[in-house]
Amino acid sequence: MTKPIRKLTHSVRKRGRKIRALLSLAKNKTGGFARVKFAKKRDPQIYKCKGSVDYAVATDYAKDLVTIAVISKDGYDLIRPCIESIQNHCGKHNIEIIIGDTGTTNKRVLKYYRTAQKRFRNIRFVRFEKYFFSRNYNELVSLYANGEYLVLLNNDTIATSGWLDALIAPLADKRIGIVGAKLLSRDLTIQHAGIEYNNEGHGYHVFRNEPSDLPAANIASIVPGLTFACVAMRHDVYDRFQLSEDFLEEAQDTDFCLRLSVAGFDILYEPKAELFHFEGSSRDWRKGESDRILLNKIWDEHIRKLLLVKHQRKPFNNDAFKDAIIVIRDDGVGDLLMGISSFKMLRDRHQNQKLILLTYERNIAMMESFGIFDEILPIPNGKKYSPLPVPTKGTTVFNLIDIEMDFGGQFAVSKDDNMVHRHIAFTRKFRLDANTYSSVPLKEYPKAKASIHQILLDMGCQIDLPFVSFNLMATNPARSWWEPYYPALIEAVERMGFVPLFIGTEASPHLRGKNAINLIGKTNSIPEYIEALKFGKYIISSDTSACHIAALAGIPFLAIFTGGVRAKARLNYYQKYEVIEPEGLDCFPCWDVGCKDPALRWKKDPCRLMLTPEAVIAKFETLVKKYPVAPV
Repeated sequence: MTKPIRKLTHSVRKRGRKIRALLSLAKNKTGGFARVKFAKKRDPQIYKCKGSVDYAVATDYAKDLVTIAVISKDGYDLIRPCIESIQNHCGKHNIEIIIGDTGTTNKRVLKYYRTAQKRFRNIRFVRFEKYFFSRNYNELVSLYANGEYLVLLNNDTIATSGWLDALIAPLADKRIGIVGAKLLSRDLTIQHAGIEYNNEGHGYHVFRNEPSDLPAANIASIVPGLTFACVAMRHDVYDRFQLSEDFLEEAQDTDFCLRLSVAGFDILYEPKAELFHFEGSSRDWRKGESDRILLNKIWDEHIRKLLLVKHQRKPFNNDAFKDAIIVIRDDGVGDLLMGISSFKMLRDRHQNQKLILLTYERNIAMMESFGIFDEILPIPNGKKYSPLPVPTKGTTVFNLIDIEMDFGGQFAVSKDDNMVHRHIAFTRKFRLDANTYSSVPLKEYPKAKASIHQILLDMGCQIDLPFVSFNLMATNPARSWWEPYYPALIEAVERMGFVPLFIGTEASPHLRGKNAINLIGKTNSIPEYIEALKFGKYIISSDTSACHIAALAGIPFLAIFTGGVRAKARLNYYQKYEVIEPEGLDCFPCWDVGCKDPALRWKKDPCRLMLTPEAVIAKFETLVKKYPVAPV
């Protein structure tokens, strides 16, 4: 061999060793995926709707697309038939398959991954460093899934004809939070037909080992729980709840279903969706003991209540909410109390129909006390566009979210409904007589009152002092009175023989007085906040819920309105109050838009500055003279 040829051969061999070394390194770092094409992370802007909020909503996803997510590792005899069966039985749906691999090293599986990528254009692979069921799925869904619908599927399942259509169809009803399939063992007996709880509080698979054609197992039913070997849900529902990462091996699915149920969603077992499940093929069930203990610790009381129900399993009734009336209103305490008369009118008009309210979770205890609604379901606090359990078939839905403001742009734009009392706006929506108004008394909250009583005692305060309750700090800064003015008003109130009682969630260094008692941040619920305000002989408040609480409780109050809205648009049905608001200001009212000049907005608002302490003090003195309910 000549020298040039030997040199060339050595160079090729050297380069080959280098390439093999690089491939070996890539294999070590990527778990053998050097030739498998990774999925790119989902671009959240692809499906983001205009004016979208900073949390997932339904319109963020590709409409009608079904994402099937599978966690897998090795197991050629599992993952291959699983993928093939999905592709052969996807029905009428457009699907994407995302495989979250937790460390496959089996060459046969890696080769199949590459083959599947070439053969099926709708399949992608995502690599995880290690197996952690909850975290794997949470990342797989949030970072890679694009579909409006989501199916979580074990790699030890085999789909059959019609399974996907049957699984997805019920999700058109927003009351259904999740749908589970009938799972069969190799011998064609039932392995899963929904989960119920035994007398020890442990979940078990109903109809296990029974024939697949058992009539009772072939009825679509609302059940307490489902196994996540195969479930479907709307993508935004998954984003709202996600799998708890407190569970390491199992019980994530049971916990998820229980959280859905508490939020008002139904858990549906659908027998028409049928798959084979080779249970235990991919996991050692003995590793889940600590998770089962944790589940019992979290949910024991709730499960005990389930056991008191005669039948945990209920046949699914498509007409269960036929003729029901649903009211959706997020918002704060004041808006709900302003509308309480309209809610009562709606109840009186439709006495024989089921009346359901969906509102922020924090409002539920307050609204339940009025006894107007048959059922009250939570909207996650601060997330009014989240998926909600709203039955759609045969119901009348009054969606009162954003009836007063358009929040689509940089600045909110006020609508006509913001320029009138909520009673008028709501009755218009309900198609009732807006001219009819009847005061609905504020209810008592004994436990909350006792709690505030105890807080005052712990602070060394007498509870029978002539308190004046102050709530001057509004959530919207434009509605808060000018803070440097507070001390003069507080001093005047003390000179009149009253004890200032500061209440709310927003603190200010200007809230101070010689004998003042500060409860800011000490109320843990809306009922406690209400009962704290009610300790006052009088209430002084900016344009906040305190005005409406005072009105419904019959407590004389002084309302300080700045630039947001006209007082008569909020207080026109009330008695026993005095009000002060800007006069002669061309830009008043701004209807909650606020000063358009950034230099003024929420900082130097003229509407707040012009309401001087002297003018406010004079109004309070007038209130006390007109309604002398406390010694001066």
